[in-house]
This record gives sequence, structure tokens and C-alpha cells, in this order.
Amino acid sequence: MKAKRNPSRVTISLDEGTAILLEDLKKELNAPRSDVIRRSLHFYSENKQIMRRASKIRSYLELLSSGEHVILDIDHWQLFLNFVEASREKNEFWEGHKKVAKSHGEQFRDTSLKDILERLEACNFYNLREVGSGEFVLIMNSELAKKFVKTFLEEIFSVTGYKVEVREELAKLRVKAL
Repeated sequence: MKAKRNPSRVTISLDEGTAILLEDLKKELNAPRSDVIRRSLHFYSENKQIMRRASKIRSYLELLSSGEHVILDIDHWQLFLNFVEASREKNEFWEGHKKVAKSHGEQFRDTSLKDILERLEACNFYNLREVGSGEFVLIMNSELAKKFVKTFLEEIFSVTGYKVEVREELAKLRVKAL
């Protein structure tokens, strides 16, 4: 039979806000501080994947709460892009799209390349994969979406001053800082 190990003792310092939070949780859970800390560590460990996505969730909240963005079903998105491509005024659309992208570029002027790409990923234009330092792969949901995103990025980067290569692949865009 194994001997029971004594618990590991840890001494920590908390800033005032965290100390208040610990006391509030202690009262709410009707538990000692050490139990609250143990529960918190277990909770974090079990939910760290969600915690990593917290910045994306914050982006969704920010985008949607302002009323400046909409949620659009992927089928509607494809229908919209197909309609644009079939339209006699498609060149006017693409010129207008470039103007909107330049406006976004102004907003992104002090934003890192990675943060720009992550922000646009939150709009569900693509799935983003960082493949190296300053190199990203954007996995697209359609050929027309690839054209839309490539045009958008090129205009944004022209305003922000980033020297970037945006290269098309079969179902992807590859973005590389130069």
C-alpha cells in the first residue's frame, strides 16, 4: 500500500482585483480559498481550448454588436458572389469593393499583419493557418470567395504599407510578408 502524499504547498501573491475575485468566488462557492484555486485550475485545464478561442469570440461580439456587420449563411454568400459575377455591372462592384477595402486598410493602419488576418478570419472569409514566421495559408470556401478575399487583402495592404505577397493556390491563398 502506497503512503499518502502530503499536499503540495504553494504561496502566491495576488493583486487587489484578483484577491477580491478570489474572495467573491470563495463566498459564492462556500469553499475555502485553496479549493477555489484547485477548482479554477481544473476548470482552466478542461476548457483551455475554449479559452484560446476567446479572442475570436471577442471579435464576433465586437463585429456583431456594433450593427456594422451581418451573419450570412454560406449558401447566401455563394449566391451573392455568383450573382455579382453574372452581372453586367460586376466591374462596378469590384471597384466599390476596392474602395471598401481601402477604408478597412485605414482602420488597420496600426494593426499587425497577423491581427488583420485573424480579424478577417473572424468574418468567416477563410480558415487561417500560420505556417511560418510571417507566412499564412488562408483556406477558402470557394473560388469566388478567393477572388473577393484576395482583392480585399491587396487593397488593405496597399494602404497599411505592408509588403506582402498574396499567391493563389487551388483552394487557398498564401500570404507571405516580404
